[in-house]
Amino acid sequence: MDRRFPIEEFEAQRFREFFGDETEKLRFSLLTCGACNSNYLVENSRGEKFVCRVHKRGNPRAEKRMTKKLQGIVPVPSYLWVGENLSLIEYVEGEHFTPSKQLVREAGRVIGRLNQISFERSGEIKPTGEVMAFEGWGSIEKGLRSLLSREAVARYLSEETLSSLEELLDQHSSIFESFDHCRNLVHGDFRPDNILVRDDRIVGVIDWEFAHSGCSFMDIGNLLRHLGDDWSDDLRIGLKEEGFELPEDWRFKAALIDLASHLEFLTSERSDEFKQTCVERIRKLIQRNSERG
Repeated sequence: MDRRFPIEEFEAQRFREFFGDETEKLRFSLLTCGACNSNYLVENSRGEKFVCRVHKRGNPRAEKRMTKKLQGIVPVPSYLWVGENLSLIEYVEGEHFTPSKQLVREAGRVIGRLNQISFERSGEIKPTGEVMAFEGWGSIEKGLRSLLSREAVARYLSEETLSSLEELLDQHSSIFESFDHCRNLVHGDFRPDNILVRDDRIVGVIDWEFAHSGCSFMDIGNLLRHLGDDWSDDLRIGLKEEGFELPEDWRFKAALIDLASHLEFLTSERSDEFKQTCVERIRKLIQRNSERG
């Protein structure tokens, strides 16, 4: 698994407050999914299973509050205990999402239901439920232009590509401005590895460390990045079943906002191979924009 941060070792004593005398009897194994936090499947002497997370990204108290609010709205695991950069989460039995017509449609319904949860403003969701503006991002367009100026980005993108992206931002300034007015709940990392399925239905949406108040097109773009546009019709059906009003150019808008992820990845500690994949996706977006005329 290509990661942002190294794996943190599991130290059972850090979870003693929850497990008590069971602490010394715990069996654990590393769960390989996840690029930021370290996740372990932990089993006590009674055979009860849990997921223990060591956080390098996100706030476990904010995630606990958020997932509690989502109970009964979308399938999410319960956070049973949180500590300093630690969380202990209900274990959900399931496999990672692989697309089928039914599952992609259901994923669209999940995004649609998240889109129905709104906040007073866009930004980071604090453990208190308060939303604070993202630091350094006065707007999505300004944030993208800031990323384009980073040396780490310039190492991977040619001058021609950078120039094309500047032109793209100029051309679609009004779309980026419309994103700034969104204030809906966004998972922020809505991809197959973070969706658990069982018996051809979604049973758990996990890893909420990137969740924020913003634009639901981000979740749409993230999912389509992994699935491909061939699944967009099934996704559209699910979104519309939850009352999501989709403009005619919804797929392009989703690809536009996903540009932020590609550029941010180029500044991260991810592998060179992964970053080259991001470069290729950026080139495809530029080509797609050119073909639109």
